[in-house]
This record gives sequence, C-alpha cells and structure tokens, in this order.
Amino acid sequence: MSLSPNFSVAQTPLNPSLVIFTDTSTGSDPSITGRRIYVTDSQGNPVVPTGTSTTYITWVLATNPLSVDLLTQDLAVNVRVDWVNISGGVVATLNQNYCFSLFNKQFLYYLIQLQSTTYNIIQDTNYWGNVGIFWANVTGAITAVEIGNDIAASQACLSRATFMAQNQANYF
Repeated sequence: MSLSPNFSVAQTPLNPSLVIFTDTSTGSDPSITGRRIYVTDSQGNPVVPTGTSTTYITWVLATNPLSVDLLTQDLAVNVRVDWVNISGGVVATLNQNYCFSLFNKQFLYYLIQLQSTTYNIIQDTNYWGNVGIFWANVTGAITAVEIGNDIAASQACLSRATFMAQNQANYF
C-alpha cells in the first residue's frame, strides 16, 4: 500500500514552548528515508529552534513523535512535512495550519488564579471587559485557523492577546 501522508502537531500545557510532531501516515514507501518539517509564520518567515542553520527541522524516521523546543510566544503557523528519499528528493508532502495558543491560555488561567487569591481584582471597572477582550482574541485566533484556515487573522488575534498579557498592569 502506498504512503498516505499525514501528521499532527500539538503543544503541551506543561511546556508551551514545546511542539510535538506525530507522523500519523498510513501505508509505506520504501524510498522514504527521512522527513523535514518546515514551520513558517503568518508572514512566511521560517520558525526553527535556536541554533538551527536550515529553514527546516530534520525528523528521522526512527523518531515518532518528535518533540521540539520551538516557541517563545503564541504563533499561528503553516507546517509542511516533506517525506524525502536518500538524496533529499521529496517523495510526499503535506501542509497544515495551526494556532499555538497555550502561552495566552496559561495567562488566562493565571488571571483565574488571581481572582481566587485577590478577589477585589474583579471589582475593577475594566477588569471583566478586558478579560472578555483577551479571551475573544484567544478564541478568535483558534477559530480563524479551525474554520477559516487563516493564519494571518489568527496571528493578529494572538498578537493582541500577547500584548495585553505583556501589559498586564494596564489591563488586569
């Protein structure tokens, strides 16, 4: 049976900078000797781990899943996996868009924790409005990819939420 390429990508709540790539392909192709992962942001820039000299991440066949310390903040990205032969020629390829939103989701949880320890915080006039704006941006980012397959709109939402989290004193 020939290769039907497929993969999934996820973050882990224990470490949102860590991205886990899992090859879920079915079938096989004996000419495939490796994989390459190309992650590009919404502006087409490569996203690779610090110290990587190529625009891709090497993914050897013996490693599945592959965990990569990749992110420093939330990003909407396109992930392309190429299944390659011994000479580096592409045998199969697949592109998928993802919204990595765990940094901002963890910040929202931090806000919830603050409510339990500093109850007066919710009495601030703008607190709930800003929490609503923050959450609308996080869910908007996820929805932009899940429904619209739109990483540009997703990144715009993630950037607004990240700005709010980084300027917590002004919003929360």
